[in-house]
Amino acid sequence: MSKSKPNILFITSDMQRGDCFGAFETRGAGVPHVEMMAQGGTRYSNYITPNPICMPSRASILTGMLPLTHGFFDNGIDLDPGVATQLGSKGYNTGFVGKAHFSTFETFKPTGTPECRFGSANYDENWTGPYSRFDHVELVTMGHLFRKRPPEVPPHGQHYEHWFNARNKDGAAFKLHATALPPDTGAANTWNSVLPAAWHPST
Repeated sequence: MSKSKPNILFITSDMQRGDCFGAFETRGAGVPHVEMMAQGGTRYSNYITPNPICMPSRASILTGMLPLTHGFFDNGIDLDPGVATQLGSKGYNTGFVGKAHFSTFETFKPTGTPECRFGSANYDENWTGPYSRFDHVELVTMGHLFRKRPPEVPPHGQHYEHWFNARNKDGAAFKLHATALPPDTGAANTWNSVLPAAWHPST
């Protein structure tokens, strides 16, 4: 990478309000690394997502267009993002780590993508792309683990699934994930899990 080209890093977070991000916001949550990046970079305090649903929002980030323009208005529509190609044509090496959600996991038949619960069988555990115009990828396909819904080990998965399921002997890790530390409000999707932090897909 030429010194004249800045490094570009997108960190996206799911299911959190804007005031969860650091002491510079009203709730005062402590996220020192995010705060450090914000202090040394540019903050957009009035940024509003164009769509509250995962895949349309991702498409807007990658294309710079609204859902009515790019056409991805709901989950379940496989995306064809183009920003990585634009960066690649300018000499950037592109990569993606985590839950991409560029294509649908829950499908009735294989779609052939590495994020499809069946299509991922076509990609071995050492596969790192390219995918959706990113040169290097390390993906999470399982996504959210729920507390009230029985967990499922997908027939096939990507990097995180192989790592997690190697440690999930007899479903022990699933049990840890569903067990809450006090105080426990009984909420379906919000609880302080006893699963070690290092085992979460976000980590």
